[in-house]
Amino acid sequence: MRYDNSPAAVRRRADRVLACLGAGRGRAIIGRDLRTVTGLPDHELRKTLEHIRRGGQVVIADDAGYYLPETLPELRTYIQQEEHRSTNHQRTLESARQLAEQWEGDGM
Repeated sequence: MRYDNSPAAVRRRADRVLACLGAGRGRAIIGRDLRTVTGLPDHELRKTLEHIRRGGQVVIADDAGYYLPETLPELRTYIQQEEHRSTNHQRTLESARQLAEQWEGDGM
């Protein structure tokens, strides 16, 4: 089955996901359950969450599951988590950049 990327389909999926998300960590829903209640396979759920976040809505994902922030401490914790993740990605990319420079120097 092809992934329907039409604006109407994307909006319907986003609405389904947002309707299932509670406010606050105590109302988090784990990914497996979110996939079940929305009927979305993993790939579509991840793409939909990305679309929601890029649209400006904060959706927290942590070991409790997915939820909307309810308090400033929840939001601050999420920001710190994502900053840490970003730093780790940058470190990984730096290793790849160094290897690319080495290979360019070797004429590869």
